[in-house]
Amino acid sequence: MTPLDKYKLVVFDLDGTLVHTKEEYRYKVVPETLKVLKISHKVNRKAIDKFWFDGSRNQTIKKYFKIEPKEFWKVFHTLDFMENRAKFTFAYDDVTRTLRMLKKLGKTLAITTGAPKWIAEMETKLLPRHLFSKIISITSTRYKAKPDLQSLNGCLKYLKFKPSDAVYVCNSTEDAIYAKNANVDFIYLERKEHEFKSKKLKTIHSLRELF
Repeated sequence: MTPLDKYKLVVFDLDGTLVHTKEEYRYKVVPETLKVLKISHKVNRKAIDKFWFDGSRNQTIKKYFKIEPKEFWKVFHTLDFMENRAKFTFAYDDVTRTLRMLKKLGKTLAITTGAPKWIAEMETKLLPRHLFSKIISITSTRYKAKPDLQSLNGCLKYLKFKPSDAVYVCNSTEDAIYAKNANVDFIYLERKEHEFKSKKLKTIHSLRELF
């Protein structure tokens, strides 16, 4: 028996779960943004990591970068463009084989991601995209951001599954709350990129552990 035997639908997060953006990218693009904005105080890597991985990014921008989020995002989006980010992004080596095996087992596959549509499109090109029955870029839809359950519920509704039919495979505390809010089981994938605050919950260290 495998961890996925009782589920018909496997929904994945994208960044940090299926694809990885090298850490040097965030340590490059965030300071460049702050330099353009003439932010003189030093912002350490811990603050950049918090911005990159935590859900409350606007709060982080205010508290640690000491600037209004609208001003920050306006400049950040001019520097964080597809060709730039793509040079630092790759699919994890346990992804393609796992996805193909899941399809052979009759599982329906989907992605819900908080990444903007252009990032999601760039990153899913690194995957066997045809294996997914639904890909939702939350920030490019009418749905509220994670951990609001709307997008996960929307995915279930579109694919005609009940919450008990699904499991969410993810890599952050925010994702775990997101799944819980929708009454969907989740499996935390520890990629060792950042701290996870609920270590007692079901954890794997590779997608290979799903079998």
